[in-house]
Amino acid sequence: MATRRAKVPPMRNHARVAWFETNGIRVGRVTVDCANVEVMVRFWSAALGYEVVRRDKDAAILRHPAGAGPKLLLRPGARRGGGPSRLHLDLYAVDAERVVGWLFTLGARRVGPYDEDGERGYVLSDPEGNEFRVATAGPAGFARPFA
Repeated sequence: MATRRAKVPPMRNHARVAWFETNGIRVGRVTVDCANVEVMVRFWSAALGYEVVRRDKDAAILRHPAGAGPKLLLRPGARRGGGPSRLHLDLYAVDAERVVGWLFTLGARRVGPYDEDGERGYVLSDPEGNEFRVATAGPAGFARPFA
């Protein structure tokens, strides 16, 4: 006996999106204001394994070689107030301790540990003092819905 498929009404106000794009949106690019764009390009391209896809006189856009995840725009600009970053990246690693040691060789500095909502890891800063976090996600943290 053949089964009948239910008729799905057309989406009127929303484009069809993949299941991982909540509400039809996702992060496409993260912008970082930098004092020295070139230093930041070297650091973040090495740290994330991203490639430079656009470089002009003042700014650069980095992206994952397979196009996965958001792009990173590095542009000149001063952080207002001189305090901590208003935005930071959370990086998930298979082995955070190993990755943190490697990031030190690229110029990252240790700020301290963190333990929030059952997630533990390290707070680091990039060569310009922008803070970011590194946590162990394990291999399951790398399941990619975009693959």
